[in-house]
Amino acid sequence: MAAPNEQHSAKKYVPRPEGLNLEFHHACLANGLVSLQRCTGCGHFRHPPRWYCPNCHSSAYEFAPVSGKGEIYSMAINHFTIDPGWVDELPYVTAVVELAEGPRVVGALRDVAPGEVNLGQAVQVAVEARGEDFAFLWVTA
Repeated sequence: MAAPNEQHSAKKYVPRPEGLNLEFHHACLANGLVSLQRCTGCGHFRHPPRWYCPNCHSSAYEFAPVSGKGEIYSMAINHFTIDPGWVDELPYVTAVVELAEGPRVVGALRDVAPGEVNLGQAVQVAVEARGEDFAFLWVTA
């Protein structure tokens, strides 16, 4: 077992997305903003990315930046982690945020104690680069 100070300095695991998910992360990283897949046929935003629009069934799409503003739709307070990179942040909140544009995204709350957050609370989702192929989503109140 690692010593406590070794756990404290551990890096968080960085996933390696592929396909449409990789396109999502590249779009977020390109402009530093949450960027969602948008149908170029009807303008409907969707997430997670899909090959066809659930609204009009078009296969034409682009990734466009969105406001990042939304409300907490659901959340979980994490008291345990298997990733040593998160040990120093326990307990932390993972939130599903319903964005003003409609789709929902998942991120971790930053600088907010678990008892200080509520369902329906207004939040802002921001992007943090974690390498060339992954954008971490942080949620702030």
